[in-house]
Amino acid sequence: MIWAATKLLMSESHQPAFEIHPGISLKGQLSMVKDIVLTGKFEGDLQTLGCLTVAPGGIIVGSIDAGGLVLKPGNLVDARVRVGTPPKPAPRSLVDGGKPIFSGWKRGFQKLKEFAMGRA
Repeated sequence: MIWAATKLLMSESHQPAFEIHPGISLKGQLSMVKDIVLTGKFEGDLQTLGCLTVAPGGIIVGSIDAGGLVLKPGNLVDARVRVGTPPKPAPRSLVDGGKPIFSGWKRGFQKLKEFAMGRA
């Protein structure tokens, strides 16, 4: 059991990168969790939580939103770039003052439940 858990953790931490090889030209939207290595051409919106490496010969036109970015000599990048971890969204269950959003809803539901059971 320990061996299986260790193997699972190793495979998750050493995922191979998604590669767009020379001679391949992609157009559109690409959204990944893992690292991307670009030696081909990509045109459009590219998003990854991992690291984007634009290697020699790589061409990207459009927008990049990546956890990390490596630009090697010999590439072409014409893109709006945003690098870094995305900000954490505010908890949906809280509003100003730390009160739950659904507190009124819960009271209303409780009253409806009491009414249905003949207690109201």
